Amino acid sequence: MTSPRDSPAPPARKRRRRKRSKAANLVWAGLFFVLGVVGLLLPIVPQVPFFVMSLFFLSLVFPGVRKAMRRFLRRHPRIEKSFRKWRDKARRKRRELILREREFAARMRRD
Repeated sequence: MTSPRDSPAPPARKRRRRKRSKAANLVWAGLFFVLGVVGLLLPIVPQVPFFVMSLFFLSLVFPGVRKAMRRFLRRHPRIEKSFRKWRDKARRKRRELILREREFAARMRRD
């Protein structure tokens, strides 16, 4: 007689990552732009990271901005290198988190 522990685990469902809507990306872009302007007015607040984040969210909505960003990165290889390094590090972290989640879910199913 087989016990429930002996039976194979059901196949894992693939979870699709929900995309942010265009409106949400525009709201984030606007928020970061406003923070960048505040950074221009107040000397203790950095403005460049906020403007860069604003451009990033705008590039998710407008293909023209995305193309301009890619062109900029190709023309400035040092910036492109650090951007790719940052992006790859984030991808590795995300993969590790997903693997840990799967391992935890598998352990919970066994118990």
